[in-house]
Amino acid sequence: MKNKISRLLVIAFLILGTTTLSFAQMKPAKMSPPKTKREVTIKASANTVFKLIASLEKVEEYVPELVKSSLADGNGLDAVREMVMADGTPRLEEVQIYDPANKTIAFKPFDDYLPTKYLSVYYRIKAQGPNKCKVSMSGYFKAKEGESEGKIIKQLGSEFSKTLKGLKAYLEK
Repeated sequence: MKNKISRLLVIAFLILGTTTLSFAQMKPAKMSPPKTKREVTIKASANTVFKLIASLEKVEEYVPELVKSSLADGNGLDAVREMVMADGTPRLEEVQIYDPANKTIAFKPFDDYLPTKYLSVYYRIKAQGPNKCKVSMSGYFKAKEGESEGKIIKQLGSEFSKTLKGLKAYLEK
């Protein structure tokens, strides 16, 4: 009986030691840098800003320059937002990341309003005090073959700037 227990302990220590060595040799994962990013500081709590962005149907309230109307199907992860843009074109997007604890929400468009193989837009809100936060919008994408990455960056950057300017004006009024 003692022999079996001793063998089991030796095997357990070998497994544990090997696993620990493997983890010690692994490098931490790094997130690729966004293709485009914009930031703004807003005089409002991070919770207030996150709740507004997470209220998908309210986007036209803070950025009417871009969005004429919107409807939401669901809340949080996998919710879908259907928008009519200011120029009359429709846009459909899904919430692909919803993380209230870290004040992060990411959207993935369903339609090809930009010539990309994939596109994700992240909002990250970082508290800088009780009534102040930094809001960033980041765009991760891969341009379709033969398409200009610069034009996509320019359009996303413009949309991000207008959205952040609208958020700031709406929340600081």
